[in-house]
Amino acid sequence: MNIRLTQKNSYHHDDLKSELIAKGLKLLDEEGYEGFSLRKVAKACHVSHTAPYRHYKNKDDLIMAIAFETMDKFNRSLQEAVDQYPDDPKSQLKEMGCAYIKFFAENPEYFRLIFLSDINKKINHYQANPDQGHYFTDQYSSGHPFGTLYRAVERYLGERQSAGNCTMDQDALTLYCWGLVHGISILIARKEFSYQGDYLALTRRILWNHEFLD
Repeated sequence: MNIRLTQKNSYHHDDLKSELIAKGLKLLDEEGYEGFSLRKVAKACHVSHTAPYRHYKNKDDLIMAIAFETMDKFNRSLQEAVDQYPDDPKSQLKEMGCAYIKFFAENPEYFRLIFLSDINKKINHYQANPDQGHYFTDQYSSGHPFGTLYRAVERYLGERQSAGNCTMDQDALTLYCWGLVHGISILIARKEFSYQGDYLALTRRILWNHEFLD
């Protein structure tokens, strides 16, 4: 159905649901949870204040949709990095690290939503309506960014074990990899590290040219 805005209370979106998520993310980043409301999102989308309720029952429902959409985009960026090196687990982890930092350097509002707000606490326990695509309920689930990292570490350790050269367990190495790229991402997102050059080129040198995983 193609509905256009012709009067005050009419709709003009072919895909209002996606627009609510996009505008909702911006509003959530600017005003936080307390300042967020479906009415404000509707205003930003230029639709009636009742229109969002066609898709979301309340503001928490929309916020969870925003969070899951963000997590899905993040996970896809990590998986694309893995796919570049289908037979090289070590390169998968290095490229995933670059993708992790790049994603949040280019989308700092996503970083704030996932890691610097209370929203992440709800994600792992949220029993969502399946027709909205919210399927995973814990970090190890398929499609969760942490699960993608954890399995990449497992592949890397499997290769090292096959070569008889493995001294670190999976949990320890996962924490090491995550902690390194997450710490760099925080410094970039908060602009706490002063650097005049290209942050992404710098981090790529750290992950590829130094002793990370070597």
